[in-house]
Amino acid sequence: MKDEANIVEQYADSDVGKRIDIRIRYYPNFIRLVEGFEQSLSFIIKQEKEMKRRSAIGELGVRVQNSHISDPTAREAIDNIMIMEAIKKGDLDSVISELDEDVRILHEMEIRTIRDMKEDFRVLNNTFYYLNPVDSDMLRKYLEGGSHTEQMAYDLNMKPDALRVRIHHIKKTVIEQTSNILIRKYRVEGGIA
Repeated sequence: MKDEANIVEQYADSDVGKRIDIRIRYYPNFIRLVEGFEQSLSFIIKQEKEMKRRSAIGELGVRVQNSHISDPTAREAIDNIMIMEAIKKGDLDSVISELDEDVRILHEMEIRTIRDMKEDFRVLNNTFYYLNPVDSDMLRKYLEGGSHTEQMAYDLNMKPDALRVRIHHIKKTVIEQTSNILIRKYRVEGGIA
């Protein structure tokens, strides 16, 4: 679980090869992990904004009732929606402008990494089109099934060792194709190699 919690940080600090390894290792849950991080980031940003607001008005932890007419539940709901939309769009400027610069830089890096993770996952899935349909289906089942080759071999009427060799070759093709595309992508963006 520790690795899954830091998947965005791991991804940001990795080269193309390691990023492909991460996507393959977490293939069945990859998008759910990214979306979970988005939800967590939304919560963190909301809390940071609230702390900044409290700090700005000098709140000492004691609430004083005022005469302002407001609906805090509605304000909170609107804030939640605005933060999640900003995260999904990859543009946090409108929702984090009041936060400290180092915090803004961190969140902007996280958003760029999330965007890259989603794009790179689509690239990985699209490289399956380079395979024949049988190999593509086999690799997808292998990755989604947690790499249990014995049952797959039985289902495909193959020997487990023969299936492992075939999966290794299929996976190698997908990794090479994905790597070539991502190296070009990041070269154009001026990012990792």
